[in-house]
Amino acid sequence: MNAPSIVFRGRVATGKGVAVGFTSADWARRAFKELVGIDPHPGTLNLIVSDGPDLEAWRRLRATPGLRMSNPDPNWCDGLLYPVSLPGGIKAAIVVPEVGDYDPRQVEIIAPVRLREALGLAEGDLVEVTAAVGAS
Repeated sequence: MNAPSIVFRGRVATGKGVAVGFTSADWARRAFKELVGIDPHPGTLNLIVSDGPDLEAWRRLRATPGLRMSNPDPNWCDGLLYPVSLPGGIKAAIVVPEVGDYDPRQVEIIAPVRLREALGLAEGDLVEVTAAVGAS
């Protein structure tokens, strides 16, 4: 039986450039591999979710228990991971940093490939994200 899924869409947006260092850190790469089976391409694909049904679906996903990523490095925060799939069947994961001022509409996605290139994405393109709820 397939687990139920949550699907939402967000628009590609340029991030602050901080994720490259985070996704390249040894402890983070080990956690990504252990928790979601992904050796990430440096950086993340940033999406901004619009108000309405997509934001409500993103909020429902965030209300589920993600996979905890505990940080041994004081330069970085802890985070939660949510395994997802993207168009073309690309296995990926959402990374939610546990920081107080994190934009609730922002979604950061890691994958083993550079997602903008692999999916032919440009700034502002709409991307559909599917998360299996209750999947481990």
